[in-house]
Amino acid sequence: MTELANIQRWLTSIIVKPGALNDKIRLADDYYNLDNSEVVQATLRQTSAQKIEIYARGYILRLMECMEAEYPAVCKLLGEELFHTFVRAYLIEQPSTSPDLYDLGKNFATFLKASQPKNTEQSNDFDLPVELAILERALAEISRVKGLEGRTVKPNYLNDLLYLFDTTNIQASPGLILLNLSWPLAGYVKAVYQTQEPVIPGKKDSFLAVSRNHYRINFQEIEQWQWCFLQSLQTANNYTEAVRIAAEQCAIPQDTLMADLILWISVALNFGYIYKNE
Repeated sequence: MTELANIQRWLTSIIVKPGALNDKIRLADDYYNLDNSEVVQATLRQTSAQKIEIYARGYILRLMECMEAEYPAVCKLLGEELFHTFVRAYLIEQPSTSPDLYDLGKNFATFLKASQPKNTEQSNDFDLPVELAILERALAEISRVKGLEGRTVKPNYLNDLLYLFDTTNIQASPGLILLNLSWPLAGYVKAVYQTQEPVIPGKKDSFLAVSRNHYRINFQEIEQWQWCFLQSLQTANNYTEAVRIAAEQCAIPQDTLMADLILWISVALNFGYIYKNE
């Protein structure tokens, strides 16, 4: 290993690893056989450790900015101070190990869930920020998955009619994430993203479809039967079987569901929930 590479690894270990700064410097000095006072020279105003701390703080602040950019609705709900407290704890428990900042917040919802107080009567009420984090992570994920771009024709009335009468090859879009939440959060998140003052919704079962069509991300509340149909289509990958499974799950007759789908299938097509595999 070259001297420069050794110094780079030394500084990275101090910046990235959790713990007290002086302890991290001492451990890094011992492991990489370096002396921090020689690598980073002190001045009359700042010691070597104080200079290193500037880099360490800047690194954490950058990661916190990334988390705030990915979870603005959670930040709005909790307030910046409490949100930053959770993020700091998250970064200590699960320090970044990937060069891609996209991976940084992937476990944040799980972390928030694990941070909830246990065995309390109001424990379910703490799920609101958790579910907001689940939705916002889904929005990040949907921007990365392979969508329908380049493989579908922009829908028109004639194309919609073809879907109504020929459902053989209808499949769920690869750019579709389905969420079953305890709060209807789409309106809250949209208000935050549009820099409007959001209203915390009342608790109510919510069936949400997150999709991407022609590079545009959509997230909408949908009916339970629509959600069950799309979920069944994702797993069964067969229109007729999906109808049967969804009808059974929702306890409605298959012919009723098929009639409802005739009216709704063009909507699903336009939002990119489904496509026809030619």
